Amino acid sequence: MPAFHVDSIQHWQPFEHDGVSYDMGHLDSHEVFFKKEEGKEAIRFVVTYGLHCFTKDDTPQNIPLKYADGRESRFICMERYEASKQLRGMLEKLAGATVYLTQGESFFTLDVMNNASGEVEPFKICMAIFRENRVLRIHVTSAFFARLGEGSPGVPVNKRGVSIFKVAIDTQKKPNGQFPKEIRNRYKK
Repeated sequence: MPAFHVDSIQHWQPFEHDGVSYDMGHLDSHEVFFKKEEGKEAIRFVVTYGLHCFTKDDTPQNIPLKYADGRESRFICMERYEASKQLRGMLEKLAGATVYLTQGESFFTLDVMNNASGEVEPFKICMAIFRENRVLRIHVTSAFFARLGEGSPGVPVNKRGVSIFKVAIDTQKKPNGQFPKEIRNRYKK
């Protein structure tokens, strides 16, 4: 039974490779709360995750197994899968992070330990932030170690940065139904 009234995958099924079962429960839907000031009510978001948080075609970290979400099918990237286990904790730090706005999507970066390389690297989390059924939503569309482009080592972000509180206020003013197609991921019946 889904925990929230949202149109997105709320429970990701485990996958098996070489006789090992890999749990996906860390990407199940959940709530996150951000409080700007003591005594003020916290802002609540329902969070869901997309396929690109743990898949990417054509990487050296791929295993020969595709995972489907009802919209598309992609190869599982073990580097992204391992990093995805930290996503909830990273999102909880969003209150103190700068959110960069692009057309239709937002992102932020954090320095994170890459368990595969043993190095601390910038990690980019791309999100759609919108309102669905009067609920503020964050759908993490993709999450990866930023090795190219804005936010990667030595490449500054040339976008306007704001707080999650500003994004929440602006999102509450928008009408329902303005969100990217990527959030409509659901298993085929």
